[in-house]
Amino acid sequence: MPSPRYARGFTLIELLVVICLIAVVSALLLPAVQHSRDAGRQAQCKNNMKQLGLAFHNYHDTYNGLPPGWTQHHPQPGPQTRFGWSVFILPFMEQAQLHQRLDFQNQRAEPLELFQTNIPAYRCPEDPSDGINAQRGQFGTLNYSMNFGPVAPPRFVENGLAEFWPGQLPTPLKTDGMAYLNSIVRFRDVIDGTSNTFLAGERSFIGGAAIWMGVRGNDFETDQVTDCSHGHEINTSEAGFSSRHIGGTHFLIGDGSVRFISEKTESGPFVKEQMKLYQTLSHKSDGEGAIPF
Repeated sequence: MPSPRYARGFTLIELLVVICLIAVVSALLLPAVQHSRDAGRQAQCKNNMKQLGLAFHNYHDTYNGLPPGWTQHHPQPGPQTRFGWSVFILPFMEQAQLHQRLDFQNQRAEPLELFQTNIPAYRCPEDPSDGINAQRGQFGTLNYSMNFGPVAPPRFVENGLAEFWPGQLPTPLKTDGMAYLNSIVRFRDVIDGTSNTFLAGERSFIGGAAIWMGVRGNDFETDQVTDCSHGHEINTSEAGFSSRHIGGTHFLIGDGSVRFISEKTESGPFVKEQMKLYQTLSHKSDGEGAIPF
């Protein structure tokens, strides 16, 4: 008489082997998936900055100069909302309708809801901060900032004084960067060459990001511009350029190209005869010429 046949199941050892295999495969695949996602976000951020580059060049061709960092009738500190570069290039960023709704006569950021409009091209997809910047007056977040130059504005920062500055002073009327109060920088002014000079860079929530409206007043320069001074190196200071990308941040170069600059780029005090690479890249006319990226 034949013996009865029973359905064969997994033994405990076999089940453990399968679980181990799944764990190993997951451990191998998850980093690859995460890396792919990070690469995608980094590519999108780079594309955003290339779009910014086109907008800057189109603005320059139209008005014979780059947009001002922000506008104001005087350099004195004090809270008074004024429009900045990211407002002036809106028509060149496919945001002409938003641009037309703004009151350029008074430059008041009212109603607030209008200035909380989310502009995808102004946001780095790697930055997890909200579309409304709670650190900067509840205005719409901007993750890109124009180059103020190698010297910091005269402001306090959370972790101490900005280097060489005692406190609340008038904002500088001119800097060696590409944008400042009422600036009209022309490409011909960039003596070092547009391919050797920062035009703009990333600013993540590490440094409070930025706001696309403009500035909340002359003493809030970092709402629109960021310096490359010693002590404000990439990803090391809340007052400097920063990103969530590993190892550095994207910078828009004056010729419209986008470069990833390492957070380990050499930096030092601002001394014209002995400027380090980071400060040289932010200075439009130091006479250094071609710079190795």
